[in-house]
Amino acid sequence: MEGGARTADKDLVGIPLALTAALFLLFAIAEWRRLPVVARVYLGAATAFAIGAFAYPGLSVEQVVDGTRDGLTYVLAAARVAAFVAVLVSVATFLRERAFDS
Repeated sequence: MEGGARTADKDLVGIPLALTAALFLLFAIAEWRRLPVVARVYLGAATAFAIGAFAYPGLSVEQVVDGTRDGLTYVLAAARVAAFVAVLVSVATFLRERAFDS
């Protein structure tokens, strides 16, 4: 995307990796009983983000992915995509459950 257009997976642009890891850890805890597979994806993403926070303190996912080219960069990029997909599945499942409950 050019021209300053935003994409949906760049909503966590300014959040440091440590806070992103904590956020997805909370998502994993919240979804553990309802969607255990999605919770494990959240947990894996939180782990990748936590490792990235130790390697690149104070940087966001976007800054690391755009600024470096070591192996951890690819892990963080994959974790970002997996976490985004897990959020979509979680929200879609929540909405489906609410639609069929009423």
